[in-house]
Amino acid sequence: MLSRVTAVRFDGRVQSGRTVPCRLACETGDGTEVEVVAKLSEGCDRKVTALVMEAIAAMLAADLDLPVPEPFLVTLEPEFIAGVPDKTVVAMARRSNPVAFGSKHLPPGYTNWPVGEGIPKDAFITAAEIFAFDALIVNDDRRPTNPNCLFNGSSLAIYDHETAFFTEGILGWQPPWEVGSLESYKQTRRHLFSEQLCGKMVNFDRFAGAWLAVTNERLAAYRTALPDAWNAAGQHANEALLYIGRVRDNIEAALQEVRRVLS
Repeated sequence: MLSRVTAVRFDGRVQSGRTVPCRLACETGDGTEVEVVAKLSEGCDRKVTALVMEAIAAMLAADLDLPVPEPFLVTLEPEFIAGVPDKTVVAMARRSNPVAFGSKHLPPGYTNWPVGEGIPKDAFITAAEIFAFDALIVNDDRRPTNPNCLFNGSSLAIYDHETAFFTEGILGWQPPWEVGSLESYKQTRRHLFSEQLCGKMVNFDRFAGAWLAVTNERLAAYRTALPDAWNAAGQHANEALLYIGRVRDNIEAALQEVRRVLS
């Protein structure tokens, strides 16, 4: 669910990214090497809470069979940090939680979703489900100007969910299963796929079934998978998991609202 790895080599910063994500070579428990893109808590506005939201969203996306890179818990040992040649990253790592959130680095061929790109027929349902996923987890950070979506000509990959599940202080926010709650998606067309999906009929039966399969026991497993090092954000984790359960229990009404804003 969340594999644990240890960083062993710094391969540089990712070129884009406000949070200064880093490419790291990591080792699994059996010594296998895996390349990840790691996000450190100090680079995030919500600090450790951001990592918790990333992890929960990634576990949920995987269970919903959405194209999210494999997530990892990345241990940053003091010896590793001391050997990083980038002074900015060293300073950030020393102030960060000792466990970072990582996503498996995708193979060559994936690039940022091109602005104005039409959705290929084979990727249409996936794009529609990504739209629904973002609307239901309150992820407002996948926009044409900041796609957080990679594409290799046929397959999509989504990432960066640190702002998900955050509703506190949002003026007029309503749960997505209430009629009119997603009206801003219709009015602003702010989501990456809004324009391409507008006016299209979408069958969300598979997506609904996958969400219904995320049981309370599975949500408890998400909570158990989070490392003790992130316990300072435990209450936020509990609130996010409770929210997912409420969406599941109202999934038909929530998806009806998604269909309405796409009509």
